[in-house]
Amino acid sequence: MDLDSALRRLAEQPLHPRLAELEGEVMRLIAAERRAGGRVTLRAGMLAAVGAVVLGVAGGGLSSAAATAQVPTLTPFGPATPLAPSTLLAFQ
Repeated sequence: MDLDSALRRLAEQPLHPRLAELEGEVMRLIAAERRAGGRVTLRAGMLAAVGAVVLGVAGGGLSSAAATAQVPTLTPFGPATPLAPSTLLAFQ
């Protein structure tokens, strides 16, 4: 099928009478959807935010307590750098 000729035939056909009403109908449906689903979306978003904060606080508290009990902190520029290349080469 030749696409150019099909598009030309489509352009020659008269417009559907309800085509002029289409934009108004779409906007009306969008506004109705916003009114109906706006409160549910806000409530679900707030619940998700509170859940994320609770999960972050609980996870952060547990991991920081476990991390401090396991290994001493590594400081990149301080004197306590057990993994620095200079200290690793000194033992060989």
